[in-house]
Amino acid sequence: MNGNPMQIIMQMMAGGGNPQQIVQQMMKNNPQASALMNQVKQSGMTTEQYARQYAKQNNIDIDSMLKSFQNRGR
Repeated sequence: MNGNPMQIIMQMMAGGGNPQQIVQQMMKNNPQASALMNQVKQSGMTTEQYARQYAKQNNIDIDSMLKSFQNRGR
């Protein structure tokens, strides 16, 4: 998996896959993802909570983004 770790996590949330397995795979292949997950772990939040906070801070409508990802798969 390549790309922005936060974007990958958001796609993972939209896809309904096993988040733990996907993140573990990302961390093996991407040092940025590993650093991001360390930040998530230190924050005491779940991955989804962290992603939602990030989205809110950056004026991203995460629910619309998730709907868009879900609609692409149909």
